[in-house]
Amino acid sequence: MSAKKRIIIEVALFFIVAAVLYLLFANELGYSNDDWYTMYAARVAGPDIFHEIYSIDRPGRAFVMIPLYKLFQGDPFYYVLSAYLFRVLGALSLLWLLRLLWHTHKNETFFMAFLFLIYPGFLDQPIAIDFQSHLMGMFLAFMSLGLMAKALFESQKKLKFLFWLGAVLSGWAYLSQMEYYIAFEGVRLIIVIMIVLRKTRLLKQTILLAVKAWLPYSIVAVFFLAWRTLIFENQRAITDAGAQFSKLFSDPLLTLYTWTINFVESFLNVLVLAWGVPLENFAFSLDLHSSLRGLAISFSVLMITFFVVWCFERIPSLEDEETSSLWFKEAFWLGIIWGILGLLPVILANRVVILRGYSRYGFVSSVGAVITLVAAIYQLRSQWIKWVILAFLVFSSTFVHYANGLNYANFASDLRTFWWQVSWRVPQLRTGTTIVAHYPHGGIRETSFVWGPANHIYYPELLDGKAVQTGVYALMLNKKTVANVITQEKSFTDKYNVVKTYPNYRNILIMTQPSENSCVQIIDGEQPLYSQNEESSIMVIGPYSESGNILVDGENHPPPEFLFGPEPAHGWCYIYQKATLARQRGDWDLVYALDAEASQTGSVPQDVVEWLPFIQASAMLGDEERIQEIAPAITSHPFVAQQVCEILLGMELSPEMRDLAEGLYCIAQ
Repeated sequence: MSAKKRIIIEVALFFIVAAVLYLLFANELGYSNDDWYTMYAARVAGPDIFHEIYSIDRPGRAFVMIPLYKLFQGDPFYYVLSAYLFRVLGALSLLWLLRLLWHTHKNETFFMAFLFLIYPGFLDQPIAIDFQSHLMGMFLAFMSLGLMAKALFESQKKLKFLFWLGAVLSGWAYLSQMEYYIAFEGVRLIIVIMIVLRKTRLLKQTILLAVKAWLPYSIVAVFFLAWRTLIFENQRAITDAGAQFSKLFSDPLLTLYTWTINFVESFLNVLVLAWGVPLENFAFSLDLHSSLRGLAISFSVLMITFFVVWCFERIPSLEDEETSSLWFKEAFWLGIIWGILGLLPVILANRVVILRGYSRYGFVSSVGAVITLVAAIYQLRSQWIKWVILAFLVFSSTFVHYANGLNYANFASDLRTFWWQVSWRVPQLRTGTTIVAHYPHGGIRETSFVWGPANHIYYPELLDGKAVQTGVYALMLNKKTVANVITQEKSFTDKYNVVKTYPNYRNILIMTQPSENSCVQIIDGEQPLYSQNEESSIMVIGPYSESGNILVDGENHPPPEFLFGPEPAHGWCYIYQKATLARQRGDWDLVYALDAEASQTGSVPQDVVEWLPFIQASAMLGDEERIQEIAPAITSHPFVAQQVCEILLGMELSPEMRDLAEGLYCIAQ
């Protein structure tokens, strides 16, 4: 097989496998984490706001995010494609770097770069918008190291200078995206030493030659660190080296102990546990259909990969035993040191690699992990064991990324469904409303997960004229919120970088979807009704929910399709939302008509509390037959029946209807 043909096959395989891993749910993903506030700020204030957003810690990120926003207009689908492209380019540039270092070990370097591409310890790929800079920075770092290697091996001065210039510029470029990627500059020095050691083993000569070769590239780290520490004013504590090191000076023994523990945990997570822990977390949490699909995809990727590798392995190696031994020592120790260097900035910043929540902190070290693993695996004498281990690594990675992507897609689907239902129910929200929300599967880690979608729907414009201020706010559903709502604490400023919100414990509106089978339910504090699946904390603060914050006669605000997808089919939840809106307007005739429409289409609720507006309409309009027809569904759930009883008896019904309602719904107390 010619070298050109092999490269084409490798590139094609990288793009195909990465597409299976990272694009399978591309059209189903949405905003995540910081995307909600950054994308909202860009939408209402224009993409130049990114300069202000990232000025606090990583100003270089703005030069990536601004053109991408202008190109993609905030559509998450295109960011997923862009993240996929940078992930593949990063793996291919790593392959190029490794081939420059060990050009005769094509099979080994292929697997190193391939395992980096599918590494299961980096689970933030679906967060495509916020992680553009991470992925681009990784690609640029490999390019910088590769260009340095080209320069070191080049004898022609003009080309050597061009490679040096490219290495320096791409070095500054990757550091502009992520400051803790400075670990790559330590890797740069190790690579230089490794290359020098091939020429001489004398300590003094090695040091002199290594320093001489590395010195022209030292300006990458020196200039960046000088700018970062002497010129740039960092406003974020987590990325401020001085703020982090202050812990060492205030309590040196405890800090050193913590750093040691964090390092050991992180190193094990990156090198070993990344191949097993995420698999365990995901493998047993999927339903049968999803599990079978994941298995089929994983085995398909495994078969395709190993067919290609089998073709590569048929090409005889040109390495003798002595040269192969040298390669192993170089690869193994480069990998180990790379892994250590990648973790040092993370540990010194008082962070730790956690595979579920903070996997990104192991991204740099993951390169060292795959280099070490492949070097060790290719030293095994048993070919059968070697292929079993490699097969497990490929299978584990594929299944993990499939399940991880599915989890993100499911959360995005839940969120889209939730807010489409809210838009059917709520024409407009009063400015200053504070939302307390509950999604069916949880996942609200920050208030922006609630006010972000709400403001993209109801207030997609700049309200202040200068500052980015949201129209509605949000509170987390937790013990603090419950206590402060009950005690009616005052409002406060909750600032998300450039975005200002002013949540108010005295002016809340509760939106809840108690289970995946429930519709979104707006709690009316004057007549609260709770599903039997409802969170207890919602029930505690339910009486404080002010449905008057819904402007029932306001203009409808359908969610933007680029973010929330096309409008879902008008099933039961659509009818329910329109019925509850009509009930709030006092239009009992429309509620009654919607009940008839549901009956004709065979639509029924899966959460029995959703019968209430139709029961009320039938009671108000005197339809005794319908009241009796619905009753068994309610009375089979005493918790709900008691609430319905109290609400019906509180309405202005005819004496006959009141007696009927009491006899049907007010079960023995």
